[in-house]
Amino acid sequence: MIEPIRINDNLIYFYWGRYPSHANMDMRLGGGCHVIHHSSEAIVVDTMGMPGQAEWLRQHLERELGISRFAVVNTHWHGDHIGGNHVFADGPIYGHRRTRELMLRDRTRLETGDGDGHPPIKVTPPTVTFDGRLDLWLGDQKIELHEFAIHEQGHIAVLLPAQKTLIAGDMLEDPVCILRFNFAPPAVQLAEFERMLELDVAHIYATHCNPATVKAGGYDKAFIRHMRDYMARMVREAGQAGFDSRPASDFISDALATGELTWWAPYTAVHARNRATVEVLHQPAP
Repeated sequence: MIEPIRINDNLIYFYWGRYPSHANMDMRLGGGCHVIHHSSEAIVVDTMGMPGQAEWLRQHLERELGISRFAVVNTHWHGDHIGGNHVFADGPIYGHRRTRELMLRDRTRLETGDGDGHPPIKVTPPTVTFDGRLDLWLGDQKIELHEFAIHEQGHIAVLLPAQKTLIAGDMLEDPVCILRFNFAPPAVQLAEFERMLELDVAHIYATHCNPATVKAGGYDKAFIRHMRDYMARMVREAGQAGFDSRPASDFISDALATGELTWWAPYTAVHARNRATVEVLHQPAP
């Protein structure tokens, strides 16, 4: 069951819920997508990944909001962000150049499923690509697409400058983000968090987050600092005695204590994966 959570007059978070026993990791973690709308037009920021989700979303937008013209923005190429692109293929699909390239490179795996709970999806790549920055307009609202080297190649954040609102995709997650360093080393990604902190934003939303926080007005820049600090502490302390058994709470204790981040048990597996990722950085070269 998808829950529409209205953020403001023209922004909605469509939350697919949290299912801790689901075979699909993204369904265990919980998440959703964002829709920016004006009059009869909408920009769908990511199209989810489970069968029927995008169809439900389009029908809801047509029926409840009278939307007849759609565009899509893919924040990056992972299956839970692109699975419903084909449902909106009658409009432009915007994405980073690398998002398109990686979707086409991995088309076979994406269209057959990966055996890890991720269902097969129909690969419909972006039709308009860019590097660095692209600006769109929806009515009189400017929408800025900004590339950041965090989480995945070609990941973009969606900035609504008039609202001081940032949609961060998977670069920020509550309570911990998934660390990947195969495309950019930690120093680069930590610098990118600093660059993100320079944006003039007051409200931040992400794909995988606490719906209660969304309903309360979203996150603020502390969200960015917590993800930066989690990555930095993980990288710095990897290789120390006992690191391979330390829980995520050791690295985000201040944020958990203040309620700025909230623990959700399926993230235990994410943190274990992150420990393995950073430990590789400390292994001697062959």
